[in-house]
Amino acid sequence: MPRSSKTRPTVAAAPGGPVLDLKDHIATRVAIFANRLSRAASRFYRRTYGIGVVEWRLMIYIGRTRETRANRICRETDLDKGAVSRSLATLQGMGIVSVRADGADNRRHNVALTAKGRALHDEIVPIAFARQTKLVADLTPDEIRLFLDLIERMQATVAGGEPGADAPVPTLRPMVPPKLKRSVRWDESPRRRASARRG
Repeated sequence: MPRSSKTRPTVAAAPGGPVLDLKDHIATRVAIFANRLSRAASRFYRRTYGIGVVEWRLMIYIGRTRETRANRICRETDLDKGAVSRSLATLQGMGIVSVRADGADNRRHNVALTAKGRALHDEIVPIAFARQTKLVADLTPDEIRLFLDLIERMQATVAGGEPGADAPVPTLRPMVPPKLKRSVRWDESPRRRASARRG
């Protein structure tokens, strides 16, 4: 059964080729929304607590456990290793986290909140909840659950199509632009062109 046209991004003809209507392009809309959320959160946490949004996200994850490993933080938060390393160095310099080499493997580092970091974490958590409550104030509980469920399902789809953490990254191929529907003249068809070359 063909999908509803509401789920398909609009592809329009343009002088230089096909273009997407960005209002209907889910990846673009999600990216713009995430960027705006991150900028607003970063301004708030930096102004109020002297940390950026990446540092706060690391604190959220580290705060769920007594101790965790740096490579696990990268995997669970889906943040770049460089960004995690820089943010951990910032938090360590502020006395918010402790980072120590794993006794069994010096290449691995164990990370934990310090007493100062735990106190800051516990102070910010209720404020983060309040900010989220304000963000979703116009949504019903059912809409919020549906929104979270849709994110979970789409994330599973994306994860299923990407290589695992230890899998080799395949060679990227040039992206083929979507084809526009148009009538094909008889003399433009592949069979006709092949016939013309042989004849």
